[in-house]
Amino acid sequence: MDEGRVRAVLFGLHDTLIPGGSRAERAAMARGMGADLGIDPVAFASATAETLDERTRGLMASVHHTVRYLSRRLGAVPTESQVEAAIRRRLDFTLSLHAATWALPALSALRARGFGLGLVSDSCCATTEVWPDSPLSEYFGAASFSCQTGVRKPDSGAYMVAAAALEVPTTECVYVGDGGDGELYGAEALGMRAVRFLAEDPAQRPEVVPDLDPEWNGPTIGDLSELVAMVGVPEPRNGSASRTFVSGNVVPWGSARSRR
Repeated sequence: MDEGRVRAVLFGLHDTLIPGGSRAERAAMARGMGADLGIDPVAFASATAETLDERTRGLMASVHHTVRYLSRRLGAVPTESQVEAAIRRRLDFTLSLHAATWALPALSALRARGFGLGLVSDSCCATTEVWPDSPLSEYFGAASFSCQTGVRKPDSGAYMVAAAALEVPTTECVYVGDGGDGELYGAEALGMRAVRFLAEDPAQRPEVVPDLDPEWNGPTIGDLSELVAMVGVPEPRNGSASRTFVSGNVVPWGSARSRR
């Protein structure tokens, strides 16, 4: 494979394309749901946090199912109107994160240049339920949500679902994420180039967070516009293949690969 050949760009979602929401914001949202349900708000927030992995792996099929399950777990049987109020609060919060995206200019530029765009997200069902209304959705040709696939990053299946849907080999993909849960190394294990995104703009980093991947020594960008310059422009070659032309001021992909 040509070192510069790239046909698709895959992205993580939270804190890469949209804010992840601070712990305080998420806890407040969960407490509000508890109040909507007539359940002790602190207990409901705790139950929500404790079931994160289950919810992210899709063991709760919908937000409605999630609310009913957590209510039963806490010994409560809320009315349907209470459930609907809690669901609305959850979906409104999730959609507000999507509305705060900073990624549209970069996504527009990449799509205009002919790159396939894929999403690889560890998300619960609230994300998939608002996805059709997200300003991001129209830009992506493929989306791999863990709550639908049952697979979380850095498992190879999470990335392969999106790459296969785009009909692009993983070796011709770039993966961009904030580095949480070993996602960059998971992408590299499949032959992808991996780029870490750490937002320089304080508005895109609502709270001070620890470095999610202090061992990473590969490419890191602070603005998604930098990615557009890095990957260049794919041009058709031999009918269906493509080659990426990169500008002279770009760090070569092979010069800063990560090592453990």
